[in-house]
Amino acid sequence: MMRGSPYRVIVCDLFNRHKPDHETIVEGFPRLELAVEYARRRVWSSVEQLREAGMSPEQLLSQWQTFGEDCRVVGPDGVVYTARSEIDTFLKQPLPPERADWTALYRSLLPDDFSLTYEWAAGSLPPPHHYEYTITVEAYHKGRVWFWPDYPASTVPIWEVSFHPVLTTCILLYNWLKATGFFSHPQKASAEPAVGGAVGHLTTTADGQQIELKVHLLPDEERMTLHQTLRALIPDMVWQELSNRQRAYLQSMYPADAEEMDSAADSAHW
Repeated sequence: MMRGSPYRVIVCDLFNRHKPDHETIVEGFPRLELAVEYARRRVWSSVEQLREAGMSPEQLLSQWQTFGEDCRVVGPDGVVYTARSEIDTFLKQPLPPERADWTALYRSLLPDDFSLTYEWAAGSLPPPHHYEYTITVEAYHKGRVWFWPDYPASTVPIWEVSFHPVLTTCILLYNWLKATGFFSHPQKASAEPAVGGAVGHLTTTADGQQIELKVHLLPDEERMTLHQTLRALIPDMVWQELSNRQRAYLQSMYPADAEEMDSAADSAHW
């Protein structure tokens, strides 16, 4: 479980409950009450969608058990809330309009001004093993990546791809940065690593604050966690597209090394 996001909601599709993939996990809740309210709203909405005029609570219960959703909240100590425990209330009382939008509640876990720029470059390796990229998230729904398949030069292409950032990953990243204290305390000065290693620079804005991190100077565990989370902002299909482009470029530029070319985009080198 990622630091800063100790609670998750497990959503059960009751209609498909006999299938292996009938449950989905919603991550990123920093506090118990937020996770519980999300679970409550989602299940109550599930009941409300099935409610019809003149339907008895028993009939509505049968419909929900067949076609609805159930949720439970899991924390560091296991299951701490089940929406099913409030099902009698959901059946007898219509859902208040102000509590209907569970998607907006989840979206509110990320500040409206959240944005970031992440510049990453592989170590000083001989071609064809060096590559660089820059990731930007301008809003929770708008991102771009620029990718250099080799050392930047006038003869090296730059590929720009737009993507929709993964909202859950944005939330996990924001919570992690808060939990590690980077919004309240600037990164401590540290000696630069030996010349030639991979380098990562992150600039993040949230809650009216801007922080800058030299990711390559973080302790190993924090560096890996942050780097992998930043990469996970981009959908796998985008990384695959960039990987395919890079492989084709390297095979055309360095044919003698073709057998060694497992695309650098497939691995973070960290």
